[in-house]
Amino acid sequence: MKADLVLAVDAGGSYVKATLFDLGQGSSTTVARDVRPRHPEPGWSERDAEELWAAASSALRSALGDADPVRVAAIGLTGHGNGAYIVDEVGRPTRPAVMAADTRARFELRRWQAQGVGDLVRERSWSAFWAGQPGPIVAWLSRHDPGSLARAQAVVSCKDYLRGRLTGRVESELTDASCNGLYDNAAYVATGEPLRVSEDLLGALGIEGSRRLFLPPTVSPLESRTLSPSAAAATGLLAGTPVVAGVVDNLALQYGSGVTGPEAICVGAGTWSVNQLLVDEQAMTPDGALGATRPLAACVALDHHALLSEASPTSASNLDWALHEALGGLRREAEAAGRNVHALALEREGERVPRLDDPVFLPYIDGSRLDSGARGAWLGLSSATTDVELVGAVIEGICFEHRRHVERLGRAGGAEALPVRLSGGATRSPVWVQRFADALGREVLSSPVAELGSVGAAGLAAVTVSVADELASVVHRLGGEWSVSRPDPRRRDAVEQRFGRYLTCARLLEELAWSSE
Repeated sequence: MKADLVLAVDAGGSYVKATLFDLGQGSSTTVARDVRPRHPEPGWSERDAEELWAAASSALRSALGDADPVRVAAIGLTGHGNGAYIVDEVGRPTRPAVMAADTRARFELRRWQAQGVGDLVRERSWSAFWAGQPGPIVAWLSRHDPGSLARAQAVVSCKDYLRGRLTGRVESELTDASCNGLYDNAAYVATGEPLRVSEDLLGALGIEGSRRLFLPPTVSPLESRTLSPSAAAATGLLAGTPVVAGVVDNLALQYGSGVTGPEAICVGAGTWSVNQLLVDEQAMTPDGALGATRPLAACVALDHHALLSEASPTSASNLDWALHEALGGLRREAEAAGRNVHALALEREGERVPRLDDPVFLPYIDGSRLDSGARGAWLGLSSATTDVELVGAVIEGICFEHRRHVERLGRAGGAEALPVRLSGGATRSPVWVQRFADALGREVLSSPVAELGSVGAAGLAAVTVSVADELASVVHRLGGEWSVSRPDPRRRDAVEQRFGRYLTCARLLEELAWSSE
């Protein structure tokens, strides 16, 4: 029987999804399992890693459904970066995983920043320095939970943890290691030698004694291992099925969007605002793209590229909050009509003519890029302001905050006018996609496929096991036809005036210290 199916696992911060792709028909079936983090203390964000494995194996079994497992050519993987999954020699967790959004190390982080450690992190690893990276997490655990580290064999990423459970092998993959703020990406590119953890960074964080936990990457994105008998029993698949190493989720989104070089900026409008650009790895220098953009995160990519990532918790989750917590009128109207409140709100926004004196919304409900303690706000309200105008301000604010990220990426040479490939929940609304095009002032392409990260993981897997010749052809078949939206020239002047006002409001709010810490 022909092996014409590929399974892809995408493990994010709240859900793990398994998607079965039929390469012949170009169709797919996705099963999602809820694995939301827990918050046992203020600032803590943890996940039961055993629960994640149970959810992932269950999702794989359900996605396979009635299909003959002999048809499965490979399993592709992707997952969120950073955080810390701490495992023993057989890949079992020694404690709950600490998520990338965790801020328990924030007080130590301030001390390290004052000592210049953030600059060293940028120089060696290309990324900004924050509390949810493996280094700060391990430094905190070494003081407060040393037993879990003593029992551990390795600190791995989410994707690498799941691959270990699938294959029985504890390994680190190149792209995930390169994005976690501890490995010396600069030396890797300059010397061509294997990627290694930075001894200087270990010393600066005081975790030299935990060096053994940070494995050198021994598997590349296009290598495969095999499904173990125990994992086969858990998933309903055949032992020996190839499990392809895959890439960190930012890169999977890039490749699933059909972008394999610096030809477009990828924008993801989901819980987080994700904005990304591939550049030549030789440009990752202080006087090149790295210094010009100073991205929130960056990692090694395929074909001698590096990925610049600009991100913040300022995207579609703000609209969720507004519709469910603040704007009761629209919610009640939707409930009375038996309609989805998001669809109703976007329909009303499409019927409305935006005005220069509309309210402004700053989408900082969960913090901003500059300050995790920032707070959101509507500004410019009057007694005549309606729910629909408040929704319009939220949508506009989300788009404008994406623009700030995109313009930062635009400082990389030749990226000032690149088109945008948009993914995430916003793509389900033509109104919202047009608002993105107007706000960004760029051509915006949107895909009908929701799981583009899974498309990227499946495409890489298909190429690795030679059931497809090239990534581009697989992604085109699985990703569907992209729609094109262009900025409305009639709104250009008004949009620029509104963006100027938005920036003024953002700067004023950024001057306020809302955090009590």
